[in-house]
Amino acid sequence: MVRILRTWLAMNAGLDLKRIGNLRVPSGIEKTFQLFARTDNYAAVPVLVDALDSPYSDIRESALSSLLHQRHAVAQRAIVQRWRQFTPVQKSWIELSGISLEIALRELIQSNDQADFKLGLEILGQVYEYELIPSLVMIVRDTNHVHHESAGSTLINLAANLRKELRNTDERMGAAEAVRGRAIESLGDCIRHYEQHESLAILESFLVLVTRENQLLREAWNNTKHPAHSSIIRFLRHSTRPEIIDLVLGTLTDLHPALPVLNIVGLRHDPAFMSELTTRLQGTLSDDTRRNLAKLSKVAWAEEHCKVLDKLNGLQQAAAVHMAMATSIGSERLYNLLVLMANSGHSSGRLAALEELASYVDAQTNEMILEAVSDPNSAVRAEALRQLRPRGIPGAIKLLLQHLDSPQLIVQDTVRRALAEFNFPRYLAAFDKMNPEARMNTGRMVRGIDGNTQRLLAAELTSEASSRRLRALKMIEVMDNHLDMEADLIKALKHDDYFLRAEAAKLLAKCHSSAVVAALKEAMLDRNVRVRENAEASLRKIAGTKSVVSSIDPSAAAH
Repeated sequence: MVRILRTWLAMNAGLDLKRIGNLRVPSGIEKTFQLFARTDNYAAVPVLVDALDSPYSDIRESALSSLLHQRHAVAQRAIVQRWRQFTPVQKSWIELSGISLEIALRELIQSNDQADFKLGLEILGQVYEYELIPSLVMIVRDTNHVHHESAGSTLINLAANLRKELRNTDERMGAAEAVRGRAIESLGDCIRHYEQHESLAILESFLVLVTRENQLLREAWNNTKHPAHSSIIRFLRHSTRPEIIDLVLGTLTDLHPALPVLNIVGLRHDPAFMSELTTRLQGTLSDDTRRNLAKLSKVAWAEEHCKVLDKLNGLQQAAAVHMAMATSIGSERLYNLLVLMANSGHSSGRLAALEELASYVDAQTNEMILEAVSDPNSAVRAEALRQLRPRGIPGAIKLLLQHLDSPQLIVQDTVRRALAEFNFPRYLAAFDKMNPEARMNTGRMVRGIDGNTQRLLAAELTSEASSRRLRALKMIEVMDNHLDMEADLIKALKHDDYFLRAEAAKLLAKCHSSAVVAALKEAMLDRNVRVRENAEASLRKIAGTKSVVSSIDPSAAAH
């Protein structure tokens, strides 16, 4: 049967595909390969293996495609033996097909033939057979094995890719976890007897695959007498692998962290570690993190190696500042760090530094705050303005008022909160006791600062008490609040109190809208002569001439 199939393939090799119009129709040979891919009949495997050596590229590719659906050891051996003949694209097919080459690759890496061994490692560099990790571990721990170093590199690569695969949540997660468990078990045995081989490849692979909950890991990094303790701490101190950095940073959230590992957080200052540290801990620090940071009395990136912070982005710099404040490195060192960050090129870093500088009240810091009032970033300016009065800086109120009309809302809001005592209720309570100059100056400040001024002043203007209404009119005048109160003054022209009507007509002279002009013209018909006179005078001021408005017939006014 096999001989017949081989003869048929040889006779049909190189035939063109049939076409009906633009429709591509599979030829007989293509249909045959499709059948071979689906069949469980072992007889198809030798045929496909022979076809891999066909002089026709279409035949070779179709044979490989069909062979990737077979699970026989013969198929595996055929693929690995021809590995170097395949094109990069064909190797990618093999990698992505999901075919297991475990049997054939195990034979290669356990072979005494050096060429076979090298080929096995070469293929494992692209086709990740994680079940072979225990076999590689046995080779790597054998320091007499001629290729234990190259096997170590392959072992690390397999471990790293397995950990990467574990991050992907798919249907294979359970199987991958089981493979990791077996890998960690074999690696763990070597860690327990680390003094026998001292293989850094085994140690790195172990650290890549384990989590910080692993009991053996905790025992090794806590116990200074453990044979792997020093090497593990050294790896955690210097490795830039994300998985190993994660082991170090994980101690920040531990309820009972390992101090040798926690101290590494303060000792490391390499860019890769700092980037991950400051990215992970942005925002509000948890209670556990603050408690663990407080145990650090040495933080290299906040002291002699603080220049590494220049390589971080703004949010990362801000996180570093807030984290440093939670440590125990000392007030002087913290202050130097804050001064450095206050001059950072990133606004978020400058803002965080200014926020933390609020507790430092001295001439030098005051000068920095005054300089920050002119910062190009509105959030930084707002923070600097917020600190002016608490610091007792001379001229603070004047400086705040200069920013009251800032186009940035965050600056406006900060100024209003910094001058919160200049509010309408307090101004109202003290108004009668103030001299004219104080009434004017304070009133105009209140008008700009308290956003409720117009609403509360309108309520006073409609009060049942005559004294309160008249006081409201005086306030409008000294606060120069005519335009804001225009609608309320027009309503006052209809009030029963003629004195209120007359004063309202007088104050409307500073309002030039058509609604005001119409209301004043109507007020010129008021039954009270003082109201009429004030209305006429206001209209003349609005018009800018005394000849525009004609006299009102007293009889019409009386009517």
